[in-house]
Amino acid sequence: MKTVFIFFIFLVQAFFSGAQEEKDSTKVLFFDGTISATNNGISLIPSFSLGKPALVFEFSMGGERLHFDPQLRFSMKAKPWSFVFWWRYKLCETQKFRMDIGAHPAFLFADISYQKDGRSFESIETRRYLAAEIAPTFQLTEKIAIKPYYLAAHGFDEGVSNSHYLSLRGSISNLRITNHVEAGFTPQVFFLKMDENSGYYFASGFSLSSDKTPFSLGAMINKKIESEIASKDFLWNVSLVYSFGNEYVKK
Repeated sequence: MKTVFIFFIFLVQAFFSGAQEEKDSTKVLFFDGTISATNNGISLIPSFSLGKPALVFEFSMGGERLHFDPQLRFSMKAKPWSFVFWWRYKLCETQKFRMDIGAHPAFLFADISYQKDGRSFESIETRRYLAAEIAPTFQLTEKIAIKPYYLAAHGFDEGVSNSHYLSLRGSISNLRITNHVEAGFTPQVFFLKMDENSGYYFASGFSLSSDKTPFSLGAMINKKIESEIASKDFLWNVSLVYSFGNEYVKK
């Protein structure tokens, strides 16, 4: 998994370069995020899904090129599900094309049971991962974009060691339903390889929002097409999402 670490080092260098650039020229910083309550915690990688009601906190902060995007996920019983600490950097952007790269350390938590002195105990096991992503965007029209995506991850603990996630995503946004309500769709097909096993999947997200309220509705589906990886054939959820955000001017 040397490519992940090489990419990570390259990304760190880009971060320092971008941070210096923002220090010298960027005047506006942002902080925004979402808080979601869902009936079923679904992960980008299906076998990492929680399968229970969950709370998801997603934040984003930074400047024009460099931003930090932590994702903190919990079960409704306040048990940690996963913590992902994304660092992302915008390499370039034009009217029709954008290229982002990113990397993160991540921590996945799982309940385990064990026996000691004839008694049963439960504990939380932590598994550590390091991942890197490449995320280009081709803006076809004001509302339609194509987003190829590649993620490589390496696990340091018991479980999956190496993962590769390659997808072709579509984004259809700002579909006006009424004067104040709009919808969005994000369909995708993806290939997933986890160690020696692999599979093909279809997934899609749906959102319904209004400019009159910070609350919106979201939904996701994930359907296994053909796969050797152990996971449910079909996953779905519905979420209530609260969004917030502000921009700040450096003085």
